Amino acid sequence: MGADVNRYAIALVSLFAVVALAGCGMPGGTGTPTQSPANQSNTTVDGPYDLPLNGTAVRERHRGVLTDAGSFSFRQDAVVRAAASGALLQYTNASVQVDRSSGVYRLLENGTTTPPTAAYVDENGTAYLRERTEGQIAYDRQSGAGGSTDAYLYPDINRYIRGLNFSYEGTETRNGETVHVYAANGTDRLDPDEHGLTFLDPASLSAVSAELRVADDGSLRSFRYDVTSGPRQNGRLRYVVAVEYAGVGSTPVPEPSWLDEAKRVTGE
Repeated sequence: MGADVNRYAIALVSLFAVVALAGCGMPGGTGTPTQSPANQSNTTVDGPYDLPLNGTAVRERHRGVLTDAGSFSFRQDAVVRAAASGALLQYTNASVQVDRSSGVYRLLENGTTTPPTAAYVDENGTAYLRERTEGQIAYDRQSGAGGSTDAYLYPDINRYIRGLNFSYEGTETRNGETVHVYAANGTDRLDPDEHGLTFLDPASLSAVSAELRVADDGSLRSFRYDVTSGPRQNGRLRYVVAVEYAGVGSTPVPEPSWLDEAKRVTGE
């Protein structure tokens, strides 16, 4: 598995630090950050964040809450479809359970170009990898993965929040918890260059919407971003990314059923 092992070694340490809310070749740029439309005035609302939303502030507050909580689960789904037919063109799915106090976490990942892969990192920073390719299962083991749970505390939502005109929609109950909803629709105040839409044609965006749900303490529970490009050479494209955090402070990280086999195969 030589080359594949190296690829997943990198993924274990920096998967979401590098590709969170971006996927492989999906939207995301490096334009100078702006937090909100310039003509949107400051507004105090009943939720944890005033308007206009500041993506950096949301991210840092979220990070602080999860660091104190110790454990959480994370899921990300990113999909590109042909807007007219709905045909699937590209996708990436990933989920992780993290225990910050011990450093233990589990990762599941698959996608258009990524075979189903599972990883388990123990309290010593040893990573065990399980990959299924063409009906075959391969295992590998590597050391030095400890401390990499930091990468899962930084959902890179700022690039998608900036330039959108969010409004506060009140509260709703999700999974038995009260969450605050912020929503944005329309492209009228969106600067495509600042928004980092490099995968889609920024000059012909026909629809953009986003929803952010946060707990009373300001930590992120879900984020959904949905954008469609206008006509282009290969037709319109629709990109949707959805992120969820759950089990904050109460997520267990049990050993996977395949761990003993992985240890045996890798000679431990």
